[in-house]
Amino acid sequence: MSFPFQLSMALRSSVALALLCGAAAARAGLGGTVADLNGDAALLRARALAAPLALRSAVGASFSRHQILLAGGGSAVEFADANGQVFAVAWSAPAMPDLAVLLGSYKAELDAAQQQPAGPRSLHQLRANSGDWVIVSGGHLRGFHGYSYLRSALPAGFDLGELAQ
Repeated sequence: MSFPFQLSMALRSSVALALLCGAAAARAGLGGTVADLNGDAALLRARALAAPLALRSAVGASFSRHQILLAGGGSAVEFADANGQVFAVAWSAPAMPDLAVLLGSYKAELDAAQQQPAGPRSLHQLRANSGDWVIVSGGHLRGFHGYSYLRSALPAGFDLGELAQ
């Protein structure tokens, strides 16, 4: 083998590895896009990915609801606006789903919130926000539930009650 061929193979291998790493990091999650929803389902070891439900709230907010049926039971839901941006996520399951997948880049916000003194919050519930990002999570063994959303990304007229269902 000649040196240029070896260099070319090394370069191609490096590019392929970079593309694979980038693809693995792509997630829908909070703030992501629904184009990456299949990756989230795989990372959550989903039993199934339900067909998206296009919904309209009573006041006309347009969004879609993408349900991921979790392997251990329960489900996770990603809510996306008309442009496919995930503005909210919700979960209800017997075991806490991988919040790093659901929250995407906002997992660091959760980690920071969990380091804060508990104050008046309950041992079984976390409510936190950092301006734009909000999370409400609670539960107990075999009954975890919660939701998280981005205030600035909520479609006009979106009913937050949709997240608690």
